[in-house]
Amino acid sequence: MVNEFKRMKSDIGELRANLEYVRDMLEQLKVVSGAKSGAMLIYFLDLAKLEAEERIARLRERSAG
Repeated sequence: MVNEFKRMKSDIGELRANLEYVRDMLEQLKVVSGAKSGAMLIYFLDLAKLEAEERIARLRERSAG
């Protein structure tokens, strides 16, 4: 049971790290895309970044509580 808990905590940590990477890459995609502010591409990248940030926040809450 203890090993299972450690594995689950490790999985959550890995998932959070992956989501943080995705969030950071989405920001970089906005820069390298050259899209103008207000463009649909920027909107979708911002939306995806927001989703990643919300999932990161939920994982933090779950691991803290």
